[in-house]
Amino acid sequence: MSDSSQKVYGVDWGHKTKKVAVYGQDGIVEGAIEYSEKKENYVSSLEEGSIIATENMPHKYKAQLTSIGLEIWQCGTHLTRLAREKDDIEKTDENDAKILYDSFVNFRSNGNQEDETFRLFIYDAELEALMRKVDIRSMHVNSRKYIKQLIAHADEKVQEHLSDQLEAAKTAVNKCDTVIGHSLKQFPIWEDYLKDINGIGKPSAAELIAIIKDIKRFPTVSKLWAYFGLHVINGSAPRRKAGQVANWNGRAKSLVLNDIVSNGFKMNGAERVDKETGEVTKEATYWRVAYDSYKEAELEKNEMRPEDEKLSKGHMDKRAMRKTGKEFLKRLWIKWNELEEAESING
Repeated sequence: MSDSSQKVYGVDWGHKTKKVAVYGQDGIVEGAIEYSEKKENYVSSLEEGSIIATENMPHKYKAQLTSIGLEIWQCGTHLTRLAREKDDIEKTDENDAKILYDSFVNFRSNGNQEDETFRLFIYDAELEALMRKVDIRSMHVNSRKYIKQLIAHADEKVQEHLSDQLEAAKTAVNKCDTVIGHSLKQFPIWEDYLKDINGIGKPSAAELIAIIKDIKRFPTVSKLWAYFGLHVINGSAPRRKAGQVANWNGRAKSLVLNDIVSNGFKMNGAERVDKETGEVTKEATYWRVAYDSYKEAELEKNEMRPEDEKLSKGHMDKRAMRKTGKEFLKRLWIKWNELEEAESING
């Protein structure tokens, strides 16, 4: 949470016009004026350590303002709209800036660590570069997949022409894996924990680290769960609502549930049995066993439900994957904090 002595400014950002309105403790301090990164402007001239509460400021400008010592706290893009509808407030840049200011001041003063109204924006060039390396790898993976599809539906002569393109795509993916592997060596959470977990490859680990950035952003594991969309609202998993932006990170949720739990733990972590001899050639991994345990528990609970309340197999599978994902994030949160504490003690 921010320091109560820091000055707070609500900043409404117009994407189409690049105009900003700024509201501070004394009221409107700057009307809707055009923002320019090339010349002096009110926002970039705020004193170092000041807080900017905003909705949807573009990433490049958040990074720029963070680099000059300003603290950026961002909320979902539905906050100002809902406030205007609730209190019948006219939509203007200045009014939205005031709503952002008032909302952040209330957020800061309520003392609720589980409040997810605003999240601190953290910019780290190395982590940004790591995420872009993952994105570049994904591009080459998709290219490889597309070329394979083209080859599968082409005649032999065309296949010969495309084979070099396929090899180039494969080589590009392998080079990306090497680059990502070198980058990961600087992160203790990879070296001392993630690299030893079966089912988590270097690309998934890199994306996970780049998304979390700093584990101290999440003072409780519940906040980490919420950021990954694995929290519970009124006893149920959260769902996106039409016209509203989810207050969790969609990419983070997909990474844990699809890439790590489904593909890494569930599929690649399964026990392997020789079809001819019946011998176990590969034992199930720890996290596959955990998933199976959660799935079995869901099946048992389902048996106790009345017929008209029974869940589908797909629904139970999703529940088991969510529980596996939450347990994985819980252990990650504990280990990461332990490593941070050890580093601070050892200097």
